[in-house]
Amino acid sequence: MLKRIGIVLVLLAATLVAAAKPPRTQTVVRTWTMPNYSAIADTIPFKDTTMLNYFDIDIQHRYSTSSAMNGNVLVSPIESRIVQERLETIDDPFAWSLAPYVVTPQQQRYFNTTTPYSAVAYKKGFTDESDISVLFTGNIGKRTNLGLDMEYLKSIGHYANTAGKLFRGSIWGSYTGENYSMHGAFSWSRVSSYDNGGLVDIEDLRGKLGTMDLPTRLLYGGMVGYRYLSGYLHNQYSLTTEREYHDSIEVVEDGKRVKRDTIRTESIPLMTFSHIFETNDSYRRYIETTPNQGFYDTTYYNVPQTADTTDVLTIRNTIAVTFCEAYNTKLKFGATVFAMNECQRILYDSVRYDSIHDYRWMNNTYVGGSIHKRSGAHILYMVEGKVCVVGYKIGEFDVHGELETKFNIGGNTMHINARALIKSITPSPYLQHYTSNHLKWDNHFGFSYRLLGGATISYPTKWVTPSIDFSFENRANPIFVTASDWMPHQYGGSVQIMTGDIGLDITTPWVNLENRIIIQHTTNDSVLPVPLVTLQNRLYYHGSWFRRAMDAQIGVDLRYFTRYKAPVLCPATGMFATQQQTGVGNYPWMSVYASFYVRSIRLRFFVQYQHLNHLFMSNNIDYIAMPNYPTNRDIIRAGVAWHFYN
Repeated sequence: MLKRIGIVLVLLAATLVAAAKPPRTQTVVRTWTMPNYSAIADTIPFKDTTMLNYFDIDIQHRYSTSSAMNGNVLVSPIESRIVQERLETIDDPFAWSLAPYVVTPQQQRYFNTTTPYSAVAYKKGFTDESDISVLFTGNIGKRTNLGLDMEYLKSIGHYANTAGKLFRGSIWGSYTGENYSMHGAFSWSRVSSYDNGGLVDIEDLRGKLGTMDLPTRLLYGGMVGYRYLSGYLHNQYSLTTEREYHDSIEVVEDGKRVKRDTIRTESIPLMTFSHIFETNDSYRRYIETTPNQGFYDTTYYNVPQTADTTDVLTIRNTIAVTFCEAYNTKLKFGATVFAMNECQRILYDSVRYDSIHDYRWMNNTYVGGSIHKRSGAHILYMVEGKVCVVGYKIGEFDVHGELETKFNIGGNTMHINARALIKSITPSPYLQHYTSNHLKWDNHFGFSYRLLGGATISYPTKWVTPSIDFSFENRANPIFVTASDWMPHQYGGSVQIMTGDIGLDITTPWVNLENRIIIQHTTNDSVLPVPLVTLQNRLYYHGSWFRRAMDAQIGVDLRYFTRYKAPVLCPATGMFATQQQTGVGNYPWMSVYASFYVRSIRLRFFVQYQHLNHLFMSNNIDYIAMPNYPTNRDIIRAGVAWHFYN
């Protein structure tokens, strides 16, 4: 499969090179997402042509600065050590640990380009690790865009039964007219990830056995097969009106150019009607070819293999009416009201081995609204809320908002972004009732609550860019899993998490230093454990060579977190469970790299030596991602990416 995809990508790259011609028009690429119920496009920076830190844009590093995983650096169930970076974007809690490998409709990127844009990339780790990706997008006229994005990852891992594969992609299209617009997308993700339960004894790392021969707690391993499919269609129609405004024009009188006042008309949106259709299917299966391996306390069914299955199909229809900001010249903000119906089909009795499954259908209806100010020179804001009025989630609410402002200090611009959130969370049906080959529970959990407030302040200057992000969160009645029984429990109190994320980037004509320190404090580390300090530092040279024909970045990357009682993965459910026996951390991971960008042909390539310090710290075996799961030893990686704008 990998060879076939590689051949296709090589042929595609050769075809694009052969067909390349100097662009006739200036290349402009605009990209955005549709992240909220009010269907307001959120423009995001287009970063595919960035020249810095190309070596560090794999999925796991894009997701978080530091994460717990099973040791496979490409494909593994994963949870960020930074609480505010964790994703719960999938309706099945057993799949939250795979959320970074999924593109949800709210994360889907849409494009508009003046010339076709395509990119082909290949990365290789020299222990049978491969990452291949291809993207193509182009416009049909000025208003219609189509695109395709695919990525294939494969890694055998450094330890027995930790192999993983991912194949994901998306197809999208958009039309943006003066009155009517449409966005549509279909995406898929297929993940397979093996798990060995961790090493029997971490001290075995000091021995002479190869990493593939070290004894593991799941002798024959377990495997998770996961499939995520999603579809999205958003139709929007705007009522417009014409408005007069004063302008000036230059005219020639008596051979002289003079300005004269004139009145022009412009078309502005008055009101927008939207319909959003969204569907996604999250299907997960946990397989053991030898069910009774002694890892779990119980094995309930005498079957040839374990095949625990969860499946959540969600269909949402949203109708929204937006009163446009551009027309509201007095109050200077826009507003949206919406109603959403959510229909879910959930698979129960996950241990059936015939074709008869117990599916149950449930419905929820939400109403909500937002106010927003998206234009202006100084203050922008958005507040959105919704509440469930019908269904098993009745009473669930979510109110969140953000505010952006900027002002000039000493000739530079200071940016301040504030955010707030208050919400109640209905426990997933799988957290309430679940039956599998190794685990069973029947709970009656109530709502969980989250209250969060935070802000980010940054002050970029020519040579120094300081920034600080701070937040406070209170979680009431949180649900967590314990490693002693692998079962969910609801804590009957509140847990507070305080986070400070401090950055300091120093730039000189040749040498650059990027510093990030994240400080977290939790009031209950048996429910929500976090490391006190997490660090990431980069020191690198960046300059132009060969009369600015090539950009070079050569440097070192250092990551570190303080020791704490880290959660551990339950292979059967994919959920991370708290434990109080084993500490991990207090170990640096250092990598060196060289990355280059050839401007004339838009070619990027890099080589990286990951975990270099293992060469001279081999007696230190604290390179542990989570209890019993060591990370990779030193490894060489390389990659290349080619971009085309014609």
